[in-house]
Amino acid sequence: MARPPPLQELPPGYTAPARAASPQIPAGSLKAPLWLRAYFQGLLFSLGCGIQRHCGKVLFLGLLAFGALALGLRVAIVETDLEQLWVEVGSRVSQELHYTKEKLGEEAAYTSQMLIQTPRQEGENILTPEALGLHLQAALTASKVQVSLYGKSWDLNKICYKSGIPLIENGMIERMIEKLFPCVILTPLDCFWEGAKLQGGSAYLPGRPDIQWTNLDPEQLLEELGPFASLEGFRELLDKAQVGQAYVGRPCLHPDDLHCPPSAPNHHSKQAPNVAQELSGGCHGFSHKFMHWQEELLLGGMARDPQGQLLRAEALQSTFLLMSPRQLYEHFRGDYQTHDIGWSEEQAGTVLQAWQRRFVQVSVRMGEGGARGCSLLLPLRSTLSLQLAQEALPQNSSQQIHAFSSTTLDDILHAFSEVSAARVVGGYLLMLAYACVTMLRWDCAQSQGAVGLAGVLLVALAVASGLGLCALLGIAFNAATTQVLPFLALGIGVDDIFLLAHAFTETPPGTPLQLPRLPLALP
Repeated sequence: MARPPPLQELPPGYTAPARAASPQIPAGSLKAPLWLRAYFQGLLFSLGCGIQRHCGKVLFLGLLAFGALALGLRVAIVETDLEQLWVEVGSRVSQELHYTKEKLGEEAAYTSQMLIQTPRQEGENILTPEALGLHLQAALTASKVQVSLYGKSWDLNKICYKSGIPLIENGMIERMIEKLFPCVILTPLDCFWEGAKLQGGSAYLPGRPDIQWTNLDPEQLLEELGPFASLEGFRELLDKAQVGQAYVGRPCLHPDDLHCPPSAPNHHSKQAPNVAQELSGGCHGFSHKFMHWQEELLLGGMARDPQGQLLRAEALQSTFLLMSPRQLYEHFRGDYQTHDIGWSEEQAGTVLQAWQRRFVQVSVRMGEGGARGCSLLLPLRSTLSLQLAQEALPQNSSQQIHAFSSTTLDDILHAFSEVSAARVVGGYLLMLAYACVTMLRWDCAQSQGAVGLAGVLLVALAVASGLGLCALLGIAFNAATTQVLPFLALGIGVDDIFLLAHAFTETPPGTPLQLPRLPLALP
């Protein structure tokens, strides 16, 4: 290999500085940069000369090394977890998340599904009994979603998150509470009796119709059962939670409903409630003390009067909470319903994901039936049947239904993180054609089409080998790696090819291959 030029020499084309700048050079302001530039330029020139003399060996070894590294793509891992993508390792947020999981445990985890309703016309007030009635239809249809997996049927009442079933000494009351214990659903319908319709489950007592939340008055039930069982502990529990009359003591959205309970405040007056006034301050679940849903969790686009009273809103939101895979696994472990299917935590996760996808699909169909062409939050579709909600909303409805769940967000991230082979190959083929055509000349001595062809292929191999090396080092890929990086690297690499070809074209004929040594002339 040729010896690099010493520091006292400069590459060809060097022009001595002007007299005005000469006094600065001895002072050291320009002397060191010029020496460093000359030194490294000489090193690179010597390296190029060595590669040229052994081009066959270098090409063979380089292709062999690049090809071996490209095989590392087979073990690539694509990261789609939002927490891992956006939370820096060792940051304050990461520490707080770890602390929360450590202190609260898996029991505090849950997944959420949101059902959002907005008016078709922007700015329209949605706090009306009619709009709440449409929201009830959509929420009812979504809450009745069922999926069949492992030979079993799974509905909301089986997989929803519940705040914790109390232990009661009386076996009959305990079984009844277990069947009736409601799911945690954050919805503006909880301000009204209609919120009870979203709660599934029922219990049976001899001599009376099936007990459901739509007709359950806990205070009255305790009075009826008092002579037959000791329920002081249960009564004390209800008093602490401030359950009261539960849903039957709340106003009805439509007081002319035949099932509107007589205990509803507007049952006899048949007067529709003031929705804005009822929703002001938020709503409560079946427990007034422990289940308070703030306005921000239920409404969007709120407007208030100068006194702070709620006047209008532009969106309604209901949130269904589901158990985590670990919780669902523990809940049904050892149960007679799952003893024959080899119940595992992975199966529990599959059940939750299937239900969430079905939930969104049904909600999407409701939005399509009520508002043609509306923009939904989920762009994905499935081949599952969507017949449950075809008539959920009238065709001339002025409302739109949007649905979202954590599983569908993961599906979107997975879809956008997958490498589209057709797009990548198409992009590189287009760049290949562009490089060949633009560098091709009729004069064979000046034509560089083969240089463009080889350059694009080399860039493609370099990108593949670089990503393969990252995969071998355990660096996880994400959507930016798979969707942006291949094309970004293609543009940067091909740009250098054009610069090299242009420099070769502009080189005067007869330029010597050896670097002449020029003395560094400084005044």
